Amino acid sequence: MRLIAHKQTLAALAAILTLLFGSRDAAAQDDATGQPQTTRPASEQDPETAQPGDEPLTFLDAVTVTATLRPAPVQDTPGMVSVIDAGAIQERLVRDFADLVKYEPGVYVENNVTRLGLNGFNIRGIGGNRVLTQVDGVQTAEQFAFGPFSVHQAGLDVDALKSVEIVRSANSALYGSDALGGVVSLFTKDPADYLRGRRFHLGAKTTWDGRANELGGQVSLAGGVDRIQGSLFASVNRGHEIRNQGAVATTDNTRTAPNPQDVAGSQLLAKLVVTPSPGNVLRTTAEVYDTRVATEWFSDRARIAFGSLRYDTLDSDALDTQNRLRVSVDHTLAPGGLDHVAWRIHGQSNDTAQVIDRERLTLVDGALVPTLRRGTLDYEQIGYGTSVQVREQLPGPRGGVLLTAGGSYTADTFDILRDRTETLADSSVPVPTDLIFPTKYFPESKVVEAGAYVQTEFLLGRVTLVPGVRFDWFALDANQQDPVYVASLNPEAVDFGDAALSPKVGASVRLNDTLTLHGQYAAGFRAPPYSAINTGFTSLRGGYTTLPNPELRAERSDNLELGLRAGLARASVGATVFSNWYDGFIEIKTLGENPTTRLLEFRSENLEAARISGLELRAEAYLGSSVTLRGSYARIEGVEILQDAATPALAESTPLGSVAPNQGVVGLRYARPSGRWGQELSVRLVESAAGRHDPDWFEPDGYALVDLVGFLALADSLTVRFGLLNLTDAKYFEWWNVRGRQANDPVIDRYSSPGLSFIGSLGYDW
Repeated sequence: MRLIAHKQTLAALAAILTLLFGSRDAAAQDDATGQPQTTRPASEQDPETAQPGDEPLTFLDAVTVTATLRPAPVQDTPGMVSVIDAGAIQERLVRDFADLVKYEPGVYVENNVTRLGLNGFNIRGIGGNRVLTQVDGVQTAEQFAFGPFSVHQAGLDVDALKSVEIVRSANSALYGSDALGGVVSLFTKDPADYLRGRRFHLGAKTTWDGRANELGGQVSLAGGVDRIQGSLFASVNRGHEIRNQGAVATTDNTRTAPNPQDVAGSQLLAKLVVTPSPGNVLRTTAEVYDTRVATEWFSDRARIAFGSLRYDTLDSDALDTQNRLRVSVDHTLAPGGLDHVAWRIHGQSNDTAQVIDRERLTLVDGALVPTLRRGTLDYEQIGYGTSVQVREQLPGPRGGVLLTAGGSYTADTFDILRDRTETLADSSVPVPTDLIFPTKYFPESKVVEAGAYVQTEFLLGRVTLVPGVRFDWFALDANQQDPVYVASLNPEAVDFGDAALSPKVGASVRLNDTLTLHGQYAAGFRAPPYSAINTGFTSLRGGYTTLPNPELRAERSDNLELGLRAGLARASVGATVFSNWYDGFIEIKTLGENPTTRLLEFRSENLEAARISGLELRAEAYLGSSVTLRGSYARIEGVEILQDAATPALAESTPLGSVAPNQGVVGLRYARPSGRWGQELSVRLVESAAGRHDPDWFEPDGYALVDLVGFLALADSLTVRFGLLNLTDAKYFEWWNVRGRQANDPVIDRYSSPGLSFIGSLGYDW
């Protein structure tokens, strides 16, 4: 499959590659399945497979598909893109999504350290459902939070991944809604990635992570011939709470040590790939993921007194479970007259259940009596979808135009049920309440999104121009007769429909054989969430209610990037500056008291805008046959612009709390030419948060985090990997764990990160 069809372009590209990298071929290629073939950077190259005289590969040689929907080296791709391959995941002893982005300043994973753990990605200060996250082209489940309940994004065993691509800033011109802040594409391994030209593969691995006293194990099987191949990946893990550096181990809300937890997870990923002829590939995928977190919630034990409301929580236990089932079929072929045609259909089900059991002293008839309260939340997302993509080289001046076009359709049904019971501990008699249970925060809702896009790529001498546009249509069909929602005294639910047009234009310019200038403008949008349009909850005791808002408009962004890349013979350097404007952020705002109902009313509104700008640097140098030096740095500033449509002159700016402090990473890797052993020392430097955010917030000091990882090949198929994390046992706070905490928080150590920790793995690959 060709990247650019005409011979002049291929000859020019080959000449450039020869000048830069000698005999190596860095031209991006599709594999037969249409998925990316990632190129390992120098730091992860296998010395045993390197040929004498070969120049090393660096991050600019990595191949990205997500950025422009066709394989291309990062060197020539407009915009800032990161590619992390399976070799890097193994080398760095990555255990979760937070570890995955360790070398990606400006990208982090949001977290709830006291109970639920890791959530979704945050890119350049934009997180939540504003960052599109997909696994094998299928979008992951949405996040949801209301009051004390929160539904997190489902996880994934990172050892099942072939590669990860992170596109910063908006890419709605190709991916539509939820790509407002960026795209994270996770590609799982195919049978061919295990077999590597053989007919059978057996792999096994066990890992110990001292940060959470977690033991994990996995098995991978693959087999087949050229025309048909299959693989099975299975993993389990058993662990406990993430260790912090809190020293207070009381059993109430003064506790700073972590809440005791038992964590259990499992994943099963099966693939069958059929290749009837070259370029004609049919793939079937099935994935099951389950996780269970049981928390002895000591930090929830407290006395609450508010007016006539009073209770003491004596004991609190939480159980959080998540289950995901995904099935998909995709087909890639090269029929006559077209360069590339691919289609996919998928279905998935995501279920989250949260149960909280509390023993309390509750004020009943003027006296505190022992009670037992159970609160439950069940959240479900079931959906299906399809997509199609066509690539064709069209005739035209200077070799023609590469046309990429396609479309997608998804339909998801969301439902939620909250229930609560409270009984007297000694008699099981229900405690009287004026609250209505069961209840729903939103009615059963079906969301349909459809879109079509077109992108063209012109090669004009040394300039590659990539304009594109996408049209999206989305609709919400809310069940106005949902009996639980109606019985909860919620306002009548409304339906919603809208459309959006998202353009972009990018360009890269080969200034000479070494330097490439790239720039991009991209518009982003995010459709109003179903839960914001019909947020419904009425509390007569609390005296408030939330109202639907069918007048919400999509959140939008305008994103500008300009960067310079230098591809040297033994090193690569990249620098990017960006400025992104976000408009219409949706938040719940108060409307005041309704004089008729005497209830305080809340409603989701488009009131907030934000501006985020910054500088990102990355460099990698191959210092010799055994030593690699690499580093990256991000300096990002963000402000939230608070304004009122009626009085725009009163707008004011405040620091945007979702933007992390400036930080950088430097790593030095040594590997024996034999490939038998190696190690890497890395230092992550994070600036102080002082003065960057609300002065009432806790502002963690800057810190330096030192990690040492290494590997030793005990035999051709047996490898041990080890790591000492936080080698200096520094006490530090990750910004995403403490943002929004008060400066005088007496239990701030509860949100500290682990001290010196050991991690190790033993892997067998035959």
